[in-house]
Amino acid sequence: MAITARQRRVLDYITNYFAANHEPPTMAEIGRQFGMTSLASVHNVLSILEREGLIRRIPNVSRGIELLNETPDENFDIPLLGVVAAGAPIEAILNYETVCIPRDMIRKSRLFALRVRGDSMIDEQIREDDLIILQSQQTAENGQTVVALIDGNEATVKRFYRGRNHVRLEAANPRYKPIIVRPPDRLQVQGVVVGVIRKYA
Repeated sequence: MAITARQRRVLDYITNYFAANHEPPTMAEIGRQFGMTSLASVHNVLSILEREGLIRRIPNVSRGIELLNETPDENFDIPLLGVVAAGAPIEAILNYETVCIPRDMIRKSRLFALRVRGDSMIDEQIREDDLIILQSQQTAENGQTVVALIDGNEATVKRFYRGRNHVRLEAANPRYKPIIVRPPDRLQVQGVVVGVIRKYA
């Protein structure tokens, strides 16, 4: 029996977590990652993965998951959550596809991908139709490239700078003026860019 896409994402998460932390995640951590409020739901997925010979569970151990059938495939799936503007902010668009990333892009925190629309970040080598890989976090250092949500629904990718009573989002293209957000709490950082994937025709 083939596992479902959701079960594959759980397996990929366990594999990625193991690579980053040198230990498996707990059931609670898996549940938080995938929005499963019941540990019984996590148990059900793990039972299927164990039945398929992909993991082995050790009873009564908090991190009692062993990977059995390690695949030579060096790519891992992360969520592709939609489109983000490299230009003027556009309404956040969410979908739930996945995209493969190489092992060396793995981070300890949750990763997700967005497709870029616009050319405001070309001097950062982020171009139209690129996929940006983001580490999910709500804070950023000045100068980092982030995806930010303005007023809860307008998403944009820009360099982040926090002032005393405002946030400045700067493009990497001289044709675009900075976006000044006042007060700062109108803006929510969604993630910091840690990689770019580009396909050539």
